[in-house]
Amino acid sequence: MTAAGYTVTGPVIAGDSTEAIKAGTIAQSAQPDRRRTVREMQRLAVEESRLGIPLLFGLDIIHGHRTLFPVPLAEARLFDPQTWALTAREAAQEGAADGLAMTFAPMLDVSRDPRWGRTAEGPGEDPWLCTLIARARSRVSRVRIWPRRTRWPR
Repeated sequence: MTAAGYTVTGPVIAGDSTEAIKAGTIAQSAQPDRRRTVREMQRLAVEESRLGIPLLFGLDIIHGHRTLFPVPLAEARLFDPQTWALTAREAAQEGAADGLAMTFAPMLDVSRDPRWGRTAEGPGEDPWLCTLIARARSRVSRVRIWPRRTRWPR
């Protein structure tokens, strides 16, 4: 897995990954920023690599993708499972439209220490509330978001 280099939150792989994609040594890419970048990387993987296997793209969409919603810590305070499901579905649809097959969400850590820098990405310290949010947001994964026939260009 490599970072696309646009919205990087972890270690950065220096240089261009074009040759690695063509060689088939990259299977996933995290944090692609633009649709055209996803399309170009996918084109390289499918048309110019030996096996022609599409890449798997993932991105942090913890509180939305193109449409931004309140951070999960704030959204949890709504105590509304329907809203939690709807915001997760919207983010999933927008991500799928941009070519993302994997999202690093929802983040459901039960955090009790406010010094942790990513506390706002989760629903807080209540395990019961965390369970309700997990249940509401996981319903989204059972909904078919991709078109019925996904055809990769050859």
